[in-house]
Amino acid sequence: MIAPSHRALRALIAVSSTGLALAAAFVTPFGNVVGAVVLVGLTAFVVLDPGSRLTALLIALHSVNWLASTSVPTRSGEWMLTIVAATVLLVIHLAAALTTALPPSAPLPRPTLLRWGRRGLAVVGLSTPVWAVLVIQSSSTPAGDSLATYAAVVSLAVLALAFWRVQHPRSPRSPVTRAER
Repeated sequence: MIAPSHRALRALIAVSSTGLALAAAFVTPFGNVVGAVVLVGLTAFVVLDPGSRLTALLIALHSVNWLASTSVPTRSGEWMLTIVAATVLLVIHLAAALTTALPPSAPLPRPTLLRWGRRGLAVVGLSTPVWAVLVIQSSSTPAGDSLATYAAVVSLAVLALAFWRVQHPRSPRSPVTRAER
């Protein structure tokens, strides 16, 4: 027997995945119906077993289908579709992951649902500024070398990683592995 909370999450997977497939087929400029049919068919298998590897395949195929169905966004409407599609992919991922957190017969506790919801909203909230920068950047292409821009972004990421490593050094009590000897 499957708990009602698990059924609700599986329904959320089905509705989100089907909606994204149909949006890619009928709203985007290069969408195709064959891709939507394949994704909806795969969705049925994922709903039956969200913990299988088919869930990763579904998310990957949705991503490929979306990239093949759209062009590089340049207008605000296209950017809105992009962030909606990314959010729907996140919903599919979170719902599938949450269904595997507890056995199907166990109801999901309200605090667990709230924690996962807050984490999902945090991902969307932290992604929105990046999305906004991309929207602004695509509206007016500045003069200059794009390679230098990407190198600066990578440099900032490396600097952030180094700063994090300095702030969180390895604990002296941690066991030493054979590879470190």
